[in-house]
Amino acid sequence: MKTILDVEPDSREASALAAVLANEFHLVHCAENHQAADHVSSEKPAVVLVDLSLPLESGLRLISSISGGNSALPVIAMSRNVDPQTVVSAIRHGASDFLSKPLNLEDVRAAIHRAIVPPSPGPFIGSSAAILRVTDTLRKYARHEYPVLILGESGTGKELAARAIHALSPRLAMPFAPRNCAAFPEELIESELFGSSRGAFTGAIERPGAFELADGGTLFLDEIGEACAAIQAKLLRVLETGELWRLGDRHMRKADVRLVSATSRNLKEAADRGLFRHDLLYRIDTLVLEIPPLRDRREDVPELAAFFARNAAGSRKRFSAFALERMVDEQWPGNIRQLKNVVHRAIVLSGEREEIGEEFVVVY
Repeated sequence: MKTILDVEPDSREASALAAVLANEFHLVHCAENHQAADHVSSEKPAVVLVDLSLPLESGLRLISSISGGNSALPVIAMSRNVDPQTVVSAIRHGASDFLSKPLNLEDVRAAIHRAIVPPSPGPFIGSSAAILRVTDTLRKYARHEYPVLILGESGTGKELAARAIHALSPRLAMPFAPRNCAAFPEELIESELFGSSRGAFTGAIERPGAFELADGGTLFLDEIGEACAAIQAKLLRVLETGELWRLGDRHMRKADVRLVSATSRNLKEAADRGLFRHDLLYRIDTLVLEIPPLRDRREDVPELAAFFARNAAGSRKRFSAFALERMVDEQWPGNIRQLKNVVHRAIVLSGEREEIGEEFVVVY
């Protein structure tokens, strides 16, 4: 029977939790933070529960020390204070999950099972420390309802990350609606996001926008930094109230969406220059996920190249060691998207050869 270490001051809550989990787990209660390290060493728990109603900074330090000393030991934070800052702080210090108090005991059981069961493979190809950190953070963010802002250069896989957040979230069965704010002219982006009523403009028909289409699910706004000032103001209102009006309509509508945004711009700098609203930035960056450029995870290049070659040409194509070495040495300003194009080009140029030599690795 696996052991669960429960670090919290209230022995009555610990007893109630122990009774509920008795058929599956052995719960060990620890009332003081400073005793927790000894219990981790002696009890060898499978999961640690940490109550942040103990002094917050002390609890965060405990989470950090446990997860830092043993990254394979999951830590679940608990607190009566569920404001975004507390949740984000717990996750950044290494918590794998967060539960609000008073506890729903079935939620506790589910969280423990999630922590114990090995996670499914992440959305990214590669096993570098950099991309594994991103995948771990992504999984943590997915379980919560707070907005996520994904940062990264063009071609790093921001939409892939957004889709993974949706797929790992409680909203999985509901729609995922992606929209690129830079893909529509200013006069059309409002109707694309909020919908339109018949006659609102020349050729307008009655149609829902992305917010309504994503109702109950996830709305992904790529390149949100390109949204004009008028759209930024409307986005802020919808995010604050959940209320929207279709273009040209007099009827207020409701939309329950989790917003995931992405940008390759520095939004803080843009806000300081008056190009992006500070209040909207504070709304969308509750949780921030930064995806590294390919040049910062070069050890993943061989695995990525093999993956793209396998998908394009089956198992009959492989890269020579010199070809892989050359690809690892490239800077890849276009990131994953550029690497994928180079792989496809090499497959075509190498003809019937099973091994793709370095002479066919052409990088523009």
